[in-house]
Amino acid sequence: MSDELDALRVKIDEIDAGLIALLGERFKLTRRVGQLKASSGLASLDTTRENAQNERFAQLAKAADVDGELVQRVFDEVRAAVRAEHEMVDGRAQSHPSVNH
Repeated sequence: MSDELDALRVKIDEIDAGLIALLGERFKLTRRVGQLKASSGLASLDTTRENAQNERFAQLAKAADVDGELVQRVFDEVRAAVRAEHEMVDGRAQSHPSVNH
């Protein structure tokens, strides 16, 4: 059992590293989106996109047999971090609470 446990933990560690790398890639892209929105004077809030993303996340979670609420909470945190970065880049006030990608 110890060998199997060790092997599973190695795989989990590899997946965790992959998730972190993907987050890094995502943030590179969202930084560029923020720059483009700021330079174009576009609003940070895009409720149509956010709603579509939420529906897509729910479908993906269901297909992967993952708790949809967990997935939503994870992406809520990611979006909050993106918004904070965008506000620093373009000087937007906290009164514009959402940025979507």
